[in-house]
Amino acid sequence: MNRRARRAHAVNIGALRALLAALALTLLAACYPELDWREFRSDEGRFVVLLPDKPSLQSGTIALAGETATMHMHVVQKEDAVFGVGYADLPPTLSSDRAIAAARDALVANIGGKLSRDDALKLNGSPGRDIRAEGRVRDRDYLLAARLYVVGTRLYQIDFIGSRKVAERADLDLFLGSFKLVMP
Repeated sequence: MNRRARRAHAVNIGALRALLAALALTLLAACYPELDWREFRSDEGRFVVLLPDKPSLQSGTIALAGETATMHMHVVQKEDAVFGVGYADLPPTLSSDRAIAAARDALVANIGGKLSRDDALKLNGSPGRDIRAEGRVRDRDYLLAARLYVVGTRLYQIDFIGSRKVAERADLDLFLGSFKLVMP
């Protein structure tokens, strides 16, 4: 093959690779158009996270190890799944370990579940847990994937509760790992 033919061949291969990459991205987006990942920022919560759509805000009182706190959750519901991220300012009498354990137990109880994973982790040096559970509510199977952190006196909760079908399509590691603290 002469020099000009090799160069033309190389250009064609590069163009073909670019076309195939664009096609693959288009097909991937077409398969899961309902999961439109976008960065969400909560100035009040002092965090950013990726969510699969624009969230709604829900606030309510939660019980944690005999204490109460107000949880502010930003929630996205897709099909038979909920993606949520929230925070609660803890009473000063509640330790990080007790708060995390109580939040974990409440999440697992919500799906009548059993823990399959409960690993320690840290966020900027603060304690946390990475949990997975499976459960059943009203004749439906649910999966729970969550990360819980206590930073100072604030509990953060990042969670997914939904069907295995949605869990397999959603990138739960991307979602859970996208949570970052931001300074006000």
